This record gives sequence, structure tokens and C-alpha cells, in this order.
Amino acid sequence: MKRPTHFSSPNPASPAAGPWRRIHGRLRLFVAISAFAPLWLDNAFLPSAVQAAQEAGYTPKSTEFLPLEKGAFYSGELALVDPINRRAAIRLDCPIRDAKRASEAPLFYIAMLPCGELWFHGAPATFQDIPLGTHVQGYFYPPPAGQEETIAPPPQSLAALIPKENHALLLEDDVSFAKRHKFHWKIVSVAKDTSKLTVKIVGETPLHGPSDTQILDFDPATRVWKGGRLVSFDQVTPNQIVRLNFARAINWTDNEFGTNDIWLDEESLAVAADTQDKTNTRYHRIRWLPGRIETIEEFDHGGGMVTLVLFGGVSKQLISDLYNDRNERIAVTPAEPTLRTWTHRGDRVFGKMQHWENSNAVPGFSGVRLRLKFAEILEHFRPGNAVRVKAESWLFISNTPEERIQSFEHRDNARLLRLPEQSPAPGTPMQNK
Repeated sequence: MKRPTHFSSPNPASPAAGPWRRIHGRLRLFVAISAFAPLWLDNAFLPSAVQAAQEAGYTPKSTEFLPLEKGAFYSGELALVDPINRRAAIRLDCPIRDAKRASEAPLFYIAMLPCGELWFHGAPATFQDIPLGTHVQGYFYPPPAGQEETIAPPPQSLAALIPKENHALLLEDDVSFAKRHKFHWKIVSVAKDTSKLTVKIVGETPLHGPSDTQILDFDPATRVWKGGRLVSFDQVTPNQIVRLNFARAINWTDNEFGTNDIWLDEESLAVAADTQDKTNTRYHRIRWLPGRIETIEEFDHGGGMVTLVLFGGVSKQLISDLYNDRNERIAVTPAEPTLRTWTHRGDRVFGKMQHWENSNAVPGFSGVRLRLKFAEILEHFRPGNAVRVKAESWLFISNTPEERIQSFEHRDNARLLRLPEQSPAPGTPMQNK
């Protein structure tokens, strides 16, 4: 499908304006750009501040980084993913003796906020990296204004089983959660006759998440790591201090868990984290660093000064690359709330670094703020809009066709979650039961 070469929009700041309108002083020109070739789910875990925020109907704003204390904590098994649009479905953990949830609860469909972070094995990740069946946990918020229809509601009869906070700021596997909260697990006992592993928390007990003591299933698929390599389960013994990733258990409907991975030493987890970090580096060198516009100052005779922030959840190597190239030209291209781009190597404009600011990182924010000077300004450059940023030393590599936004219709369709369980029959409206 050919990409539109012009359009009109009553609101120049609207994302519907697309990325191709450039501002020359006060005159806005339409320019056509050709494509280049090539929970532990339980409100008892939520502090009063979180519950108050939920009751007050807190809505995220596209111009702010959200405090975790205003989010709702949920956990469960990763069941479906749409890695291109950064969406997924989670089978929420099932409290004990909750027969309705165990037998009828639909999947919990989620979208990552533009600044939302994913972590796997203690390193930044994308949905491409996290296997289905991984137990994850995170902090969720109601949809931002304008994105209320991104995820269709569950049937009305089951709505009480699915949280309304379906946009994630932070989503991570168990070992990443434990590292961030500074706790380990101690092996209390190993019962090979019943395939049960009893563990207890050592260190800081997290406000949210698992109870202090867990009895976990294990089986031949449980991976044990030591010295950076796989070893026999026989090396798991009482009194060891380990790291864990949980899995679904036979009695998952009673809030029981199994285990996918056991790391017997920090070296083994460091190897896993380093591998994941390198994967994240490769991913973003192709697709560029995500961020958003913070402020813009247009010059009278064209161009302007733009301040943008870089999102968190990316490898530190990428930030280092950009810093090392700070005196070179910096490419910036428009991005959708899903962080997808059109033809990023062709739609970019180049800016010159005026100031690099380091501040404290918070979930969603890398701590890096850039002030760039541009000879021309994209219409998309409005506070709150997502962008991607390229270091000069990275090669220009085209995204695959399925990752690129190819038309306005394509863009609009991609803004809604479309998965089989939520799709209405052809020709019929979505009906809540």
C-alpha cells in the first residue's frame, strides 16, 4: 500500500498529523518522504497509596514518568505476545480457593506504556526475548487519555476478574524482580520423591510479590546453572543461596508454583544477564533508542531547539554509544506510542547536541536528557510524542516490512490490540456478554 504524500489535520500537535510535515519558521509545508530501500494477584499486597490512586482513577499523562506507588501490582504467566506492538496477555496468578478465577477468568491483555520497561534475566529486554510461560510481575496503570480503546474490555460477566489497569510501566521476570528488590532464596529442603523444593526469602522482603516461604514443583525441564553452564539437579542441596525463576505448577489454581531456572551462583546469572544485555544492544542499534519530546522552541526563520528524554529499559552500552557520538550529528525520527516507526532511516532529521544532562533514573526514564538544535523541525516534535534516537556510529539498517508503519490505516489498526480471543466475528460488532 502506498504511503500518503499529504494530509490535513485540524490539530497540528495531533499524532494524526503524521511525521512528514516540517515547520519552516511559522510556515508549515507538506513534504512527501520516499521510503528508502531495503501477582501474585492480591490487593493485600498493594500499599494504601496504591489503592488510593486506583480508587481516585489516576490516569497516566504522556508528558510524565509515573511513580510506581501509583501503579497496581499484578503477576502471572506470560501467555501471548505481540512483540511488534509491545503487547501481551498474562494468565494472572490464582489465589487459593478462587474457583471462578481458576475455571473462567480470561487472559489479562496488556500494553506497554511508551516508556514501559521490560527486564529478563536481570537485563533490559523486549517481548522478543521473553519465552512464553515465563512468570512475570509488574506495575500497571489505567490507559492514558486517548488510548482507552487500545485493549477491548473482557465480557461484562467476567469483568471483575480482570484489572482495569492494563498499561504496564515495568514488567519483569522473577529473577529481575528479586535483584531489584535485593533478595535471594535459600534452599530449605529438596524432596526428590515428591519433586518438591522448599525455599525461603533471604534479604529484604518485598512489599509486593511472593510470600516468604514457597514450596515449588520441579521436574526434568527445570534448568540448574552453575559456573555459567547447565548442571545436574543433583547439585541443588539444602542451605544454598540461589536465584529463581518460577513456572506454572500442577496445582497452579491454588497459587502454587514450579520453577524454570535455578542459578546456584552469581556468575551464572551474570552470564545470562550479559547475553540478554547484548541482545538488547543489537535490537536497539537497528531500531534506535526510544524517548519522547519534552519541550520545543521554534526559531523565527526555520529550525528550532528541542529537548527530549531517553526512556529506560535499554542497555547502558547504547547510552554510552550515544554519549561517545555526542559531538556528531544525532538522528531523530518520529515513533508511535508502540515505539514503531515508519521508515526511520528516511524520516529522520539530524540535530546537533547542545547539552547532555544526566539525572536520577526512575522507572521509564534512563536519566538522560538531551537538548538538540535542528535546522528543520518535524511536525511530530510536540511534547509527549515518542521518538527514536540514533548514534552516528550505528549503521543505517532498514526495519523489516512487518515492523514498519506503512499507511495511516495501518497505523490506526495497529493502535488497537487484535488477538483471536478478543476479535468479534466478521461483520458483527463487539458484544459484551
